[in-house]
Amino acid sequence: MNPTDHDNPPESTPESTAGSTPGTVHESAGSAGELATVHHLATRSDRRESTSESIGPVVDAELVSDAEYRLITDQRAQRAARYAGYRQDLSTVAHGTAVVVRGGRKVVRAKGAPAFRFVRRHATYISKGAEAERQRRKADNGQFDARAARKAALAAGELDRVAELNSQIIEQKRIAAETAKIRFEHRWQVTKKTAVVLVILLGISLVLGLLNGFGGWFGDWNLTDVLRTIGTVLSTGAAIVTWSVLHAWLIGLAAAGVWAFRRWKDGVKLGEQVLPESLRSRSTSVAYQELNEKTLVTALANIGNTKLNAAIKDGWPNRDTDQAWVRFPMLAEGSKAYTAKIRLPMGASVKDVNKAKDLLAHNLGCRSQELFLDPDSDDPTVLDLFRLEPGVLREPVPPYPLLSEGATDFFTGFPVGQSPRGSTVSTPVNERNFVFAGIMGSGKTTLILDLLAGAALDPLVDIDVFCFAENFDYDPLAPVLSTFVKGDTEDNVEACLEHIEHLHADLAVRGRLLEKHQVRAVTREVAAKEPGLRPRIVVIEECQAFFRQDKAEDRKRLVNMLVRFYSAARKYGIVLAFATPNPSDASLPRDLMAVTTNKACGAIGDKTRNNIVLGDKAHENGVSALGLKPKTADALNDCGTTVTVGFMDTPGLLRSFYLTPDDLAAIAARGAEMRGGASTPKSLEPQVRDLIEDLAAVMTGDEPVNAGDLVGALRNLDPGYKPYKELTKPKLVDALKELGIKPPSTGNLYPVDPVTVRQLFAGRGDVAAIEGPDA
Repeated sequence: MNPTDHDNPPESTPESTAGSTPGTVHESAGSAGELATVHHLATRSDRRESTSESIGPVVDAELVSDAEYRLITDQRAQRAARYAGYRQDLSTVAHGTAVVVRGGRKVVRAKGAPAFRFVRRHATYISKGAEAERQRRKADNGQFDARAARKAALAAGELDRVAELNSQIIEQKRIAAETAKIRFEHRWQVTKKTAVVLVILLGISLVLGLLNGFGGWFGDWNLTDVLRTIGTVLSTGAAIVTWSVLHAWLIGLAAAGVWAFRRWKDGVKLGEQVLPESLRSRSTSVAYQELNEKTLVTALANIGNTKLNAAIKDGWPNRDTDQAWVRFPMLAEGSKAYTAKIRLPMGASVKDVNKAKDLLAHNLGCRSQELFLDPDSDDPTVLDLFRLEPGVLREPVPPYPLLSEGATDFFTGFPVGQSPRGSTVSTPVNERNFVFAGIMGSGKTTLILDLLAGAALDPLVDIDVFCFAENFDYDPLAPVLSTFVKGDTEDNVEACLEHIEHLHADLAVRGRLLEKHQVRAVTREVAAKEPGLRPRIVVIEECQAFFRQDKAEDRKRLVNMLVRFYSAARKYGIVLAFATPNPSDASLPRDLMAVTTNKACGAIGDKTRNNIVLGDKAHENGVSALGLKPKTADALNDCGTTVTVGFMDTPGLLRSFYLTPDDLAAIAARGAEMRGGASTPKSLEPQVRDLIEDLAAVMTGDEPVNAGDLVGALRNLDPGYKPYKELTKPKLVDALKELGIKPPSTGNLYPVDPVTVRQLFAGRGDVAAIEGPDA
C-alpha cells in the first residue's frame, strides 16, 4: 500500500452504504487487491440534530467551563461527606446512649447505675439544702428563740420575764414591718429620682441637638441625630424586653439553676449523712470531712453516751424547744480550724463528752490532739468545740518574737510558744516550778530553751544549768549562765545536790532581806535594789540521775529536802525546772509533782507516765500526749509540741518556738550586754574538806576528845557537807587510822589526842612549804 492511500482514502458511494448500519465495516466481495470500504461514524452534533425533535427544545441552560464544573462537583462531594459525617455522629451518640442505658440497667441491680445514682445523689443534696434553708427562714420568721425562752420563763413562773419576751416578740414584728416599708420607700425614691434624671438628660440632649444644628460647635450632629439615637436606644430596649418575654423560660431556667446550685451547696455542707446509705461515697481514700451540723450530731451520737443518744433519737438538736446551736459550725479566723458551740441536752455534760474525746475525734476524722472540747465561759452547758484542720499542728511555728530585739520581765512571764489557735503563749515564771517530760525527740529541751531565752533577756535573772548528759544544747547560752555543769558523773550529781542545799540554806538569808525591805515576796523593785534577792532559775536536765539514789534512806532524805525547798523557794524568787525522758516515781517523785505548778509532756509511751506528769487521770479526762509522735530520721512529726498544765489558763497543747544554736548565741550576747558583759559560768566541783585541818580547828585544848564528840563538832563546822552529815564514830576512827592516828578504845570512847592531830597537820604544812604549791 502506498502512503498516499492513507492520506486520500477513496470516497464511498451511496451504493456501498446502502443497507449498512453506521459503525460497521463490510468487507468487499471484490478481488483481493481492492481496498475495504470505510463508513464514517455519527458525531455528537449529528446525534443532537437527529434527536432534537424527540428531546424537545432546551428551556434554560448555562455554559460552564471545565474548572467551574469541577468546583461544582467538589462542593457536591463535600456536602455529601458532611451529611455522611452527621449521620455517623448521630449513629455514634445513639449507640453510646444505648450502651450506657444497657450498662446502667445491668449495674443498677447490684449497686446502682452510675448516671442514675449521680442524679439521685445530687438531687438529694438539693432537696436537703432546700429543706435546711426553709428551716432557717422558718426559725428566723417565727422567732423560735424568743418563743422558746418565753415558754421556759412561763414554766418557771417568771411572769416579768414572760412580759418582757412578749414585748420583744411584738417589737420584732413591728421592726420587720417597718423595715419592709422603708425598703419599699427607698426603692420607690430611687426609681423616681432615676426617672427624673433621665427626663432631664433627655431634655438637655434635645436642646443641645437643636442648638448644635445651627452652629456645629460640638461636631456635625443636630436634633435629628439626637432623636435617631434616642429611637435606637428605645428600640434596643424594646427588643430586649421582647426577647426577654419570648424567652422567659430561659431566664426562669437560669434562675432555677442558680437556686439549685445554692441549695446544692447547702446540702453538701450538711455532709453525706443527709444521703441514704446507698448514695453515700464509699471511697476510702478521703478520710477528711468538713465540720457541719449533721457531721457533729452524728459524731456525738456515736460516742456511747446513753443520755445523748436518747436525746438525738428524740430529735435533738432540731426540736423547737432545744435552742441547741449557740454557734453553728464555721471556719475559725485564719481558716485553719472549725469552731462550733452547741448546748448539750440534760444528762450529758461537757465533762462526759470530754471523756470520749478520742472516740469523738475519730468520728470527726481528726487526731485527738487536733480536737479541743471546753465548756463555754458564759454557760457551762454549752460545748465549745474547736477542731484543727489536718496537719496544722505540724506546720512551722512563727519565729521567736524577741529574736532580734526586746526584753523580758521575770515577774510578768516569758514567751515560750504558740497555742493551737495561733496566739502567742507567755507563761508565768514568778512563784512557779516546772517539770518537762517526753521521750527522746519529743522536743522538751526546745521548750526549756525558750524558757531560758526569756530568762537571758532579763538582766536581773541568774541561771543555773545542770545537764547530766554530754551535748551541745545549752552551750550557746553560756555567756549568761551563772552555773553550767554537764556530764553524767557522780561528781556532777554531788555538785548539784550541794548547790541545792546551799540555795536551801540561803532561803533564811533571803527571808531576812524581805524583812529588811518589809515585803512579803520578791518584787522587781526590791530585786533591783538588793542583789541577794535576784531571781534565779535552776534547770536540772536528765533529773533521773539526780533522784535515783542507791540507798532508800538517801533518796527519802533527798526527796524530803527538795519538797521543802521546792515549796518554799518560789516565794523567794527561786524557780526550779526538772526534765526527764522517763517519767516515773523514781525519776519524778510523786510528792514533788504534787507541788509542781507548770507541767509539760511531749510524746510519751503510755498513760501511766502521762498521768505521772500531767496529773492523776489526766489521760482519762482528755489531757493526754499519747497521740503525739516524736521526731524520726525522716520526719519531725510532733517534735516541739507538748501537752501542758499551768502554762495557759486551761490545760492544752503548746507548740514551742524553735531556736537554732545561732539564735541562742545571739540572744545570749544581748543578755550579756544587758548584764554588763559576758560571764564565765562556774563549773561546780564537789566540796572536799581536809579532815585533819578541821579536827585541828575544833580541838582547841590539849585534853583528848572522845570520837563521838568530834563527830558532832565536825557536823556543826559545816552543816551542809554531806560526808560530815553521814559521819559516825566508827567511820571517824577508821579515817583516823588511815591517816596514821590510832585512838585507843578506852571504854569504847576512842579518845583522840589533839596534840597528835596538830603535829600531823603542822607536818603536812611543812612538807607543802618545802615542795612548793605546784609540787
